[in-house]
Amino acid sequence: LTTVSSFEFSLRERVGALAVFQNPAFARVRGVQRPGQEASSALAIVSECVAGARLSDVLAVAEQQLLPLDINAALHLVRQLVHAVAALHEQMRGLSHGAIAPERLVVAPHGRLVLVEQVLGAALEQLHLTHERYWTEFGIPLPNPAGTPRFDQRADILQVGAVALALIVGRPLYREEFPDRIGALAERAWGLTAAGGVEPLPAAVRTWLARALQLDARQSFPSAVEARAE
Repeated sequence: LTTVSSFEFSLRERVGALAVFQNPAFARVRGVQRPGQEASSALAIVSECVAGARLSDVLAVAEQQLLPLDINAALHLVRQLVHAVAALHEQMRGLSHGAIAPERLVVAPHGRLVLVEQVLGAALEQLHLTHERYWTEFGIPLPNPAGTPRFDQRADILQVGAVALALIVGRPLYREEFPDRIGALAERAWGLTAAGGVEPLPAAVRTWLARALQLDARQSFPSAVEARAE
């Protein structure tokens, strides 16, 4: 990643820009360091440690061991995620996380959700990859595949929608499912009850999910603030 000269600059710039943003739903980033003695050594994002498990690991175990994630638990995490990202969009006008994915979400004790590495998206944008490569290599979905990849607030809400869908279906989204199959997957999604049964998603949840996933650009949420209100 650091072979792109603007990567480190953008990373450090975003660390500085977000230094004033403090929210318990985000692990505070302390800075960027090179642990080695040489200038060419790897970069490290130094953040506050969050006890818990990465959501990607939780979903992987749930899939492998056929452990159901009931709809109430899924929506509990989704609500936390939406409120956290909305706070970022509201307080830091024009800034975004850009790299929201199960790999960068930690489920802390008592079901508390914490976002990490919120400075990474701005740097990844400097790689100027295709939409497909951002998804297949980093697990980052981005809107408008016909245009230039943008790590903006619309990208954040699409990523929130993808995480929400993964929680509802109880497994990681597969690489071949985005973007072409994501609409069908959302339409077929059912909610698991705490008793192990299945039930249709409430119409309001299904509509919200479609707007977050930007299945219809005219109806999509422009940011997490609108998604939170809905």
